[in-house]
Amino acid sequence: MKKKRSIKQTIEFYVMSVAIILGALLTIIMIISSFISTDKILLEDLQLIAKTSSQNVGANLHLLTDRMANLSQERALSEEGSSVQEKQEVLIERETRIEFVWLGGYDLSGKKLYGNEEAPDSIADKKYYTYLQQTGNVVIDEPYYENDIWQLCVALPMSKGGEVVSYLVGSYKYDMLNDVLTNINIGVTGDSYIINEEGTIIADKDPQSMQNHENIYELFNAKKNKKIFDNMLNFQTGSESTYLHGVSHYVAYAPVPGTNWTLVIDAPRREFQATLFFSVFVCIILAVLLLLAARYVIVRMADSISDSLSLATGRLTSLSEGNLKDEVVLAETNEEAQILTGALAKTIASMGHYINDIESSLGYLSEGDYSQEVPDSFNGDFVAIREALNAITESLNETMRRINRSSLAVNENSSEVSGYAKRLYDGSVEQEVALERLIDSIQRITEQIEHITENAAQVTLCAGGAQDKVDQGQEQMDDMLATMHDIYDNMQEIIKISQLIEEISSQTSLLALNASIEAARAGESGKGFAVVAQQIGILSEQTASALKQTGSIIAQANISIEKGLRTADATAESFREIYQAAEKFTGISNSMAEVVDQQKQAVTMVTEEADKVLEIANTNRQLAQETDETAALSLTQAEELGEVVAAVKLKGGALE
Repeated sequence: MKKKRSIKQTIEFYVMSVAIILGALLTIIMIISSFISTDKILLEDLQLIAKTSSQNVGANLHLLTDRMANLSQERALSEEGSSVQEKQEVLIERETRIEFVWLGGYDLSGKKLYGNEEAPDSIADKKYYTYLQQTGNVVIDEPYYENDIWQLCVALPMSKGGEVVSYLVGSYKYDMLNDVLTNINIGVTGDSYIINEEGTIIADKDPQSMQNHENIYELFNAKKNKKIFDNMLNFQTGSESTYLHGVSHYVAYAPVPGTNWTLVIDAPRREFQATLFFSVFVCIILAVLLLLAARYVIVRMADSISDSLSLATGRLTSLSEGNLKDEVVLAETNEEAQILTGALAKTIASMGHYINDIESSLGYLSEGDYSQEVPDSFNGDFVAIREALNAITESLNETMRRINRSSLAVNENSSEVSGYAKRLYDGSVEQEVALERLIDSIQRITEQIEHITENAAQVTLCAGGAQDKVDQGQEQMDDMLATMHDIYDNMQEIIKISQLIEEISSQTSLLALNASIEAARAGESGKGFAVVAQQIGILSEQTASALKQTGSIIAQANISIEKGLRTADATAESFREIYQAAEKFTGISNSMAEVVDQQKQAVTMVTEEADKVLEIANTNRQLAQETDETAALSLTQAEELGEVVAAVKLKGGALE
């Protein structure tokens, strides 16, 4: 059997359970809210950093294009009279003043017109050359590696009279763009890079990784990542939390102004959550310490309550075992326990008085004294006990009065029953003699019924034979009638077929007439057809003549069949009447046999009942004798009961 908890254990269990659950819930909510708020703040900050960095990249690129635009305004490059040497000198002077890797001028076909030695002889195979032709505006090429250095080309068209006459191309060192990416420091292993419109990484902090030309779709292949990368290539600004190579990362992105590029920043989440994890650990330790302190306080309180209630519980236990004599020790530790023990003491004292009064009242009743009143010392719900005792006393008084009246009535009735028993005995003797005479008469009637039964059996046998013959004739008549009906139905079908053949003959005659008319229209070519049509007409007339003769024969046969059918119906009706008469005769004979059997059974039953009545008469005679003896005994017992009742004390005086 499972051991029950004490009140101390119960208080400790439930209070600690609630405290632990609340502490766990609050800790979990704090952890979740901390992670959510951290993610939200970091994503917003990263988005702002990505947007600012992309603007810085755009500003640096804009600076490069401004330098190229200023260079294109040089007189030696913009006027027609300048020689190649003059243009070459301008480019060399500008190259030494600005960090250009090379500068060159190219015609519309992409061939080199002038420039330093590092400048390629043709740019026709370059990607930015195609953009120059398509846009007719400044173009910034993707970073590329050449001559052991990463470079970034800026090209713009040279126009005269509103028409493009050549292209000016300058290649900067990649360091100018890399400085911006290097200054983006997100975490310890955070990364920042630039992708083109196809998702290929074209710029990175580490130039060595740019040589692989990795595509972010292939590098981080995941369904959620694809959606994020699509947003990047659609020139949107945003930040997301996703998984890159199975590691959770923060990713922020923003388009680079003036280009088809997008700046991407990513950093592992764990680098930003180390402090958060430490805070969570500290919170858990503090929660555990607080729970331990709470348990110490709860145990002290439970001990105080348990000690106070133990006084009342111990006394209640002894009270449940019937101990009403020991005193109750009053608690003085707290108000509730003191009230409880005081109320328990009053309850035990009241119950002692009540039990004494009940014992006194039951003692009077056990001695036969029903005249005593129950003391009016019961209070509250115990008043019901006093009322119950009074009700029992009143009920016993009324019962004894009824017993007294009943004993007097029994005395009188016993005398009357004795006289009735004497008259019943005399009548039973006379009834027995009359029943013996009745049984002799019934035996003579039974012998006469036996002769009637034999005659009724012979009549029933003859009626059964007649019934069989009539049944056989009825069956044969029904078969003949069914055959006549079948013949009549077949004749009706023959008439329908004859009418159908007559219709066919009429249509054939009409067809032969139409054929003759068509043959006459056909002239010589239709003579053979006319002979056939004539023969068909003759055949149709012969068929019609034969059908008329057949029709008259069928009609006469139909009339004869109808007469035979009516005669068969009349004969069948006669057989039905004979059958019904035979059934009535058979029924009468069966009824007569049944009546005889019933009379025989009735006489048998009367005989049996007479025997039973005779037995009852004998029994009544014996019972009358026994009743007389019992009445005498009842009279004696009634007198003894009256003496017992007279000894009982009742309210309102003695019994009458």
